[in-house]
Parts: sequence; structure tokens; C-alpha cells
Amino acid sequence: MTTDAELAGLDVAAAIGRGMAADGQARQAMFTDAAIAAAIEAEELGVGPYPVAILARVVRAGGFAEALRLPEPLIGAEPTALARRWLEAALAAGDKAAGDKAAGDKAAGDKTNLVFSHWLEMVATLLAVRVSARSARSARSVRSAANGADPDA
Repeated sequence: MTTDAELAGLDVAAAIGRGMAADGQARQAMFTDAAIAAAIEAEELGVGPYPVAILARVVRAGGFAEALRLPEPLIGAEPTALARRWLEAALAAGDKAAGDKAAGDKAAGDKTNLVFSHWLEMVATLLAVRVSARSARSARSVRSAANGADPDA
């Protein structure tokens, strides 16, 4: 099992680039370790699941270019910089994939937008689960303390 501390050092943008460009293990790593690492990064900046889910909808509806035109894809300077790193990595990988195919292949662009929007949805889901788990642990600790029990025992 990989810990949060180990995943916090993962280069999410590089994993997005590899995962968007190829199926198989690279794509799987993008949707597992990289998505968890992205959720950790976002959580550390105070980003909740809903803004990431909204960004996923923007990518699905308008593509990477539309999402990059947003003044703040995630609210705040640091969250915006984080979102831009993710979006630019996905865009670069999508451009490379489109360049490998016939020029103007709209279907390839739509597929890369869809894959990345699914990844953002995964990050949003992981953020929601992490928030829920933290709230449950906190509530258990409060109940244990109120009953005079050691919550860490």
C-alpha cells in the first residue's frame, strides 16, 4: 500500500502526460496513483470536490482550451496554478496524440477531453471520500472523548 506521504511526491503532470498519451499501465497509473496524488495536492490547498467536478464538466463541454480560458479554473492563485498544470499536461498529451493521427481528427480531440474529464471526476470523488472519512474519524474521536475513552486505544 502506498501512503499519502509517498504519493505527495508524485509528479502528477508527468503522469497525466503519460496516461493521456497511452492506454494500459500508464492510463491506469493516471487514474489511480496520480488521481490520489492530485486529490492530496488539491486538499492541501483547500480545494473541495465540487470545484473540481465543475472543472470536469467544463472540460467535457468545451475541452481543454475552454477550461484554460477560465480566469480561475479553481478559485485562488495556488489552486488555479495547480489546475493549469493539470490542464496543460493533458492538452500537450492530447495535441501529441492528435498530431500522431490525421490532422483535424475531431473524434480524437473529443476522446482526450472525455478521458481527462473522467480523470477530474475521479479526483473530485477522491476529494469527497477523503473529506467524508476525515469527518467520520473526527466524529468518532469526539464521541470517544465525551465517553471518557481514549480514541486512539
